[in-house]
Amino acid sequence: MKKNLEGKLQEIIRFARKKNNTISYNMAVDILKDKEQINDEDIGLSLKELFNRGIIVTPEEDEEYLANETDPDTFIPADVQISQRTINVYNLMERLENEEIDLAPSFQRNGNLWSLEEQSRLIESLMLKIPIPAFYFNAADDDKWIVIDGLQRLSAFYNFLVGEKNDREEKRKKQKFVGMQYLKDFENCDFDELPRQYMRRIKETTVVAYTVEKGTPDEIVFNIFQRINTGGTILKPQEIRQALYQGKATILIEKLAKCDEFLQATQNAIRSDRMQDREYVTRFIAFTELNFEKEYRGNIDEYLIKAMKLVNTYDDNKIRKLEKNFKKIMNYCAKIFGKYAFRKYNKNQRRGPINKAIFEMWVVCFSGLTEKQLQTLESNKYPFLKAFEKIQQESTFITTVKAGDQYSVVRRIDIARDLVKEFI
Repeated sequence: MKKNLEGKLQEIIRFARKKNNTISYNMAVDILKDKEQINDEDIGLSLKELFNRGIIVTPEEDEEYLANETDPDTFIPADVQISQRTINVYNLMERLENEEIDLAPSFQRNGNLWSLEEQSRLIESLMLKIPIPAFYFNAADDDKWIVIDGLQRLSAFYNFLVGEKNDREEKRKKQKFVGMQYLKDFENCDFDELPRQYMRRIKETTVVAYTVEKGTPDEIVFNIFQRINTGGTILKPQEIRQALYQGKATILIEKLAKCDEFLQATQNAIRSDRMQDREYVTRFIAFTELNFEKEYRGNIDEYLIKAMKLVNTYDDNKIRKLEKNFKKIMNYCAKIFGKYAFRKYNKNQRRGPINKAIFEMWVVCFSGLTEKQLQTLESNKYPFLKAFEKIQQESTFITTVKAGDQYSVVRRIDIARDLVKEFI
């Protein structure tokens, strides 16, 4: 560690002493970097030294260290490539008809929340020349725009202006207007039955579309998606990842989240309705396929995105190998920990919730063991569990299992590895 950082460390310590020996990760790094050329290795060594001196460096956290999930490390305006396009409704109709706008992305969001009456009145607004709000798309793939904001309006366009394909008929089946407020003559008519002037008025209506262009950094696209989306249900980070990084990764993650081995190990305790189960699977992939000691920087969202992008490049052999390893580790976790798998272990107390930090800790440790070593650990599971229970009372473990900074993640996994070595 650079000698000139000692003064910075003392400054951090003086501040932290006034805050019950704690300081946020971002504040500590900001002080370290002030007027200094400092690399990631020096930051890591400095954080470790602070820990050794009794200073807790932590984000705003809870038991599962959810802090630091959604904000990119930096947000440089020059990196944000968003185009403002003025297009007409007919352009959107063309894209919808040719499936160039994804109305059913791989996450749980209903594209038909509006009633037929609400959808009808949106189309009525176009006929009345009433402006409608702007649309936002991720247009990194120009052949397949992903909706960031405006899904309900686009669903109405699809239902009433484009229509569903009909295998038996060449003509698409469009919804009929209901509950029209002003243009009551068009009640129970469909788009094709409108007078030509109204059809033309709809098609020629101009709307504003903001498109996030190819080249915008992934973490910023992710952040934009969260900031702009105005749906009734706030999207969870994993739901956004499933939408933005579709491919082999999303298919595999969905498959593993439903497999018996995962359900048994977690005892069906992880909810699937908001993709919490898929997030756990993604964490498994990230912490076993990437070098977490070098590549995890304290922002879990960026790290999970990196893992999904990596798996999207895998060939079938790598996918099968990953799937096999996942199921094997889930099996051994179930055998060794039983109902306490991925939880804090205390057989004399009520079982606690599944803990993301402990989940990551054990999947990393077990993935590094041979079949024979796993079998040996299973045969020694009772003294092993007793030792784990004891370690949970130690201050170092208590501190590191709560935090999501780079040092804490590496430290708690090292603690678990050292424990496992005693029993194999």
